Amino acid sequence: MGEVRNDTNQSDGLMDKLRNGAASQLGAQKDRATDTVSSVTQAVRQSTQQLRDNQHETVAQYVDRAVDQVERFADQLKHKDVNELVRDAQQFARRNPAVFVGAAFGVGVIAARFLKSSRPATSSMTPPRTTPMPGNDWRNRTAGAVSTGPVSSGPIAAGRV
Repeated sequence: MGEVRNDTNQSDGLMDKLRNGAASQLGAQKDRATDTVSSVTQAVRQSTQQLRDNQHETVAQYVDRAVDQVERFADQLKHKDVNELVRDAQQFARRNPAVFVGAAFGVGVIAARFLKSSRPATSSMTPPRTTPMPGNDWRNRTAGAVSTGPVSSGPIAAGRV
Protein backbone atom coordinates (compact mmCIF):
# COMPACT_ATOMS: atom_id res chain seq x y z
CA MET A 1 0.00 0.00 0.00
CA GLY A 2 2.94 2.32 0.72
CA GLU A 3 4.24 1.80 -2.83
CA VAL A 4 0.92 2.94 -4.32
CA ARG A 5 1.04 6.20 -2.34
CA ASN A 6 4.67 6.75 -3.30
CA ASP A 7 3.85 6.19 -6.99
CA THR A 8 0.91 8.59 -6.71
CA ASN A 9 3.10 11.23 -5.07
CA GLN A 10 5.74 10.84 -7.77
CA SER A 11 3.19 11.12 -10.57
CA ASP A 12 1.61 14.17 -8.89
CA GLY A 13 5.05 15.77 -8.65
CA LEU A 14 5.75 15.00 -12.28
CA MET A 15 2.40 16.46 -13.35
CA ASP A 16 3.11 19.62 -11.34
CA LYS A 17 6.50 19.96 -13.02
CA LEU A 18 4.96 19.48 -16.45
CA ARG A 19 2.16 21.93 -15.70
CA ASN A 20 4.59 24.56 -14.40
CA GLY A 21 6.89 24.08 -17.38
CA ALA A 22 4.01 24.42 -19.82
CA ALA A 23 2.74 27.52 -18.03
CA SER A 24 6.21 29.04 -18.18
CA GLN A 25 6.52 28.32 -21.91
CA LEU A 26 3.05 29.69 -22.62
CA GLY A 27 3.85 32.80 -20.60
CA ALA A 28 6.99 33.40 -22.65
CA GLN A 29 5.05 32.86 -25.90
CA LYS A 30 2.33 35.23 -24.69
CA ASP A 31 4.90 37.94 -23.94
CA ARG A 32 6.50 37.48 -27.37
CA ALA A 33 3.12 37.65 -29.08
CA THR A 34 2.09 40.85 -27.30
CA ASP A 35 5.44 42.46 -28.12
CA THR A 36 5.00 41.52 -31.78
CA VAL A 37 1.46 42.90 -31.83
CA SER A 38 2.72 46.15 -30.31
CA SER A 39 5.37 46.46 -33.02
CA VAL A 40 2.83 45.80 -35.75
CA THR A 41 0.35 48.32 -34.36
CA GLN A 42 3.07 50.99 -34.25
CA ALA A 43 3.94 50.30 -37.89
CA VAL A 44 0.27 50.45 -38.90
CA ARG A 45 -0.17 53.75 -37.05
CA GLN A 46 2.73 55.19 -39.03
CA SER A 47 1.09 54.07 -42.27
CA THR A 48 -2.13 55.89 -41.34
CA GLN A 49 -0.18 59.14 -41.44
CA GLN A 50 0.69 58.38 -45.07
CA LEU A 51 -3.01 57.77 -45.74
CA ARG A 52 -3.82 61.15 -44.26
CA ASP A 53 -1.10 62.82 -46.31
CA ASN A 54 -2.74 61.35 -49.45
CA GLN A 55 -6.19 62.66 -48.44
CA HIS A 56 -7.58 59.28 -47.39
CA GLU A 57 -8.85 60.45 -44.01
CA THR A 58 -11.83 58.06 -43.86
CA VAL A 59 -9.67 54.99 -44.48
CA ALA A 60 -7.14 56.23 -41.93
CA GLN A 61 -9.91 56.54 -39.32
CA TYR A 62 -11.08 52.96 -39.94
CA VAL A 63 -7.52 51.70 -39.65
CA ASP A 64 -7.02 53.69 -36.42
CA ARG A 65 -10.15 52.15 -34.91
CA ALA A 66 -9.04 48.66 -35.84
CA VAL A 67 -5.58 49.29 -34.41
CA ASP A 68 -7.14 50.62 -31.19
CA GLN A 69 -9.12 47.39 -30.79
CA VAL A 70 -6.04 45.26 -31.47
CA GLU A 71 -4.05 47.28 -28.91
CA ARG A 72 -6.78 46.83 -26.29
CA PHE A 73 -6.80 43.10 -26.93
CA ALA A 74 -2.98 42.93 -26.67
CA ASP A 75 -3.07 44.95 -23.46
CA GLN A 76 -5.65 42.58 -21.94
CA LEU A 77 -3.58 39.63 -23.06
CA LYS A 78 -0.42 41.10 -21.54
CA HIS A 79 -2.03 41.65 -18.13
CA LYS A 80 -3.57 38.18 -17.77
CA ASP A 81 -1.70 35.15 -16.60
CA VAL A 82 -1.77 31.85 -18.46
CA ASN A 83 -4.34 30.26 -16.13
CA GLU A 84 -6.77 33.11 -16.77
CA LEU A 85 -6.29 32.78 -20.52
CA VAL A 86 -6.95 29.03 -20.37
CA ARG A 87 -10.07 29.65 -18.28
CA ASP A 88 -11.28 32.28 -20.77
CA ALA A 89 -10.69 29.90 -23.68
CA GLN A 90 -12.62 27.14 -21.90
CA GLN A 91 -15.55 29.48 -21.23
CA PHE A 92 -15.57 30.64 -24.84
CA ALA A 93 -15.50 27.02 -26.05
CA ARG A 94 -18.48 26.19 -23.85
CA ARG A 95 -20.48 29.20 -25.07
CA ASN A 96 -19.56 28.88 -28.77
CA PRO A 97 -18.40 25.33 -29.51
CA ALA A 98 -18.81 25.57 -33.29
CA VAL A 99 -16.84 28.81 -33.51
CA PHE A 100 -14.16 27.41 -31.20
CA VAL A 101 -13.74 24.22 -33.25
CA GLY A 102 -13.69 26.21 -36.49
CA ALA A 103 -11.11 28.63 -35.12
CA ALA A 104 -8.99 25.77 -33.77
CA PHE A 105 -9.12 24.08 -37.17
CA GLY A 106 -8.13 27.32 -38.91
CA VAL A 107 -5.24 27.92 -36.53
CA GLY A 108 -4.11 24.32 -37.04
CA VAL A 109 -4.14 24.67 -40.82
CA ILE A 110 -2.21 27.93 -40.65
CA ALA A 111 0.30 26.46 -38.20
CA ALA A 112 0.78 23.39 -40.40
CA ARG A 113 1.36 25.56 -43.48
CA PHE A 114 3.82 27.71 -41.54
CA LEU A 115 5.73 24.70 -40.22
CA LYS A 116 5.76 23.08 -43.64
CA SER A 117 7.09 26.23 -45.30
CA SER A 118 9.75 26.80 -42.65
CA ARG A 119 11.19 23.29 -42.97
CA PRO A 120 14.34 22.92 -45.12
CA ALA A 121 13.63 21.45 -48.54
CA THR A 122 14.37 17.74 -48.68
CA SER A 123 13.41 15.17 -51.22
CA SER A 124 10.68 12.90 -49.95
CA MET A 125 11.30 10.39 -52.72
CA THR A 126 13.95 7.78 -52.19
CA PRO A 127 15.61 6.21 -55.19
CA PRO A 128 14.40 2.71 -56.02
CA ARG A 129 16.48 -0.22 -54.86
CA THR A 130 18.56 -1.44 -57.79
CA THR A 131 20.53 -4.27 -56.23
CA PRO A 132 18.92 -7.70 -56.12
CA MET A 133 18.23 -9.34 -52.81
CA PRO A 134 20.26 -12.46 -51.94
CA GLY A 135 19.02 -15.45 -53.88
CA ASN A 136 17.13 -13.30 -56.44
CA ASP A 137 13.88 -14.70 -55.06
CA TRP A 138 10.88 -12.46 -55.77
CA ARG A 139 9.47 -13.10 -52.26
CA ASN A 140 12.55 -11.51 -50.65
CA ARG A 141 12.30 -8.27 -52.64
CA THR A 142 10.83 -5.11 -51.18
CA ALA A 143 7.78 -3.57 -52.83
CA GLY A 144 8.71 -1.42 -55.79
CA ALA A 145 12.30 -2.68 -55.96
CA VAL A 146 13.94 -2.81 -59.35
CA SER A 147 16.42 -5.55 -60.21
CA THR A 148 19.39 -4.95 -62.48
CA GLY A 149 20.04 -8.62 -63.14
CA PRO A 150 17.96 -11.52 -64.44
CA VAL A 151 15.70 -13.33 -62.07
CA SER A 152 16.85 -16.93 -61.84
CA SER A 153 14.11 -18.32 -59.62
CA GLY A 154 10.52 -17.62 -58.75
CA PRO A 155 7.25 -18.03 -60.65
CA ILE A 156 8.19 -15.85 -63.64
CA ALA A 157 11.51 -17.60 -64.35
CA ALA A 158 9.87 -21.01 -63.96
CA GLY A 159 7.10 -20.01 -66.40
CA ARG A 160 4.32 -20.50 -63.83
CA VAL A 161 2.67 -17.09 -64.16
